[in-house]
Amino acid sequence: MAYEHGKITDEAIAKLRERIGHSFTGRQPWRTEVNRDTCWHLAHAVGDLSPLYTDADYCKANTKWGRLQCPGVVLRCFDTLSAPGSAGLPEGLPGVHSIWSGSHYEWKRPILDGDRITSKSYLKDIVEKESAFTAGRTIYQTYEAVYFDPSGAEVGRRSDTYMRADRNKTRETSKYKEQDQLATWTPDDIERFQAEYRAEKRTAERFWEDVKVGDDIGRVIKGPLTGTAEIAFESFFGVYLVGNVVASRLLDKHPMLMVPNEQGVPEPPQRVHWDNRFTQNTLGLAGAYDLGLERLSWMCHAVQNWVGDGGFLSFVDARYKKFNYLGDVTWATGKVVDKMERDGRKLVKLDLWTFNHRDQVTATAVAEAELASRSGR
Repeated sequence: MAYEHGKITDEAIAKLRERIGHSFTGRQPWRTEVNRDTCWHLAHAVGDLSPLYTDADYCKANTKWGRLQCPGVVLRCFDTLSAPGSAGLPEGLPGVHSIWSGSHYEWKRPILDGDRITSKSYLKDIVEKESAFTAGRTIYQTYEAVYFDPSGAEVGRRSDTYMRADRNKTRETSKYKEQDQLATWTPDDIERFQAEYRAEKRTAERFWEDVKVGDDIGRVIKGPLTGTAEIAFESFFGVYLVGNVVASRLLDKHPMLMVPNEQGVPEPPQRVHWDNRFTQNTLGLAGAYDLGLERLSWMCHAVQNWVGDGGFLSFVDARYKKFNYLGDVTWATGKVVDKMERDGRKLVKLDLWTFNHRDQVTATAVAEAELASRSGR
């Protein structure tokens, strides 16, 4: 039997390996073009209200691209890896839970208002290795997508890696259940966070020649995380946020994807991102938690605040270390670790990370950004 519900078997892994390199057909991407609404909506979903994403006149007057930009994680909308109404990712192993463990994004240039984007996407690799998260078998599935403009030129690519673990083993052995407690806050705490939000600043002008190795890029605050914020972010990308006939068809195609709720109605497992009780019962965790992509977008926000109007983030490779629970406050920050010139481009290498109010590092990343030059070249 190739697939046994809730189990990782040799037969199931072998079946999945047959999928490596194959594209996904019969799915429609969530988006096919970027417009000013795309830029505005994602800026609000991420919580990055830079004029580069929200003010077309500002972009025309102050940037070499002359158009609204869109937060770079928008690329995820233009492939069929996780098309709404599909089984999403990762595929195979019905009933085996998935947790996002890492992401790699590359951009040849900013994603701009008016871009029409096509893609090709496929399962890239499967690796089995031990994890501290569960005592059962664990595999890591990596998917890649490459994106193109109408001329066929590549505008970017991404790959995402997911850890697959038996839900029952995860619930039984979770090391996080006793270690992490859900946060609660006082009105004074909320006002302290409000003051930090009010004080956020971005740099409009930064030149490569002025940057030094060791420079701090500043930080941005995110949270306290709420279920509402999770839905606001995830609804931009579609995926499992479905109901009515779309949910019915998804249940027909992938019945083992769904988990009955307290009223006996099958729901996609996305509910672990906003429902504490559901997550506690399903996975044995302290509560609901965010998407890895969200923390990636926050680190990108910190970089974009720092690089200035003439710069852009060209790649980031992230690893998600710990859960970011509802109620958690997170800061995204980083520092310059190298400077280089490549093909006439002025670049910096960055170490990035997110940390929470417990002073725990919840994600790390390495990144490169291109900066403006005083020479104009």
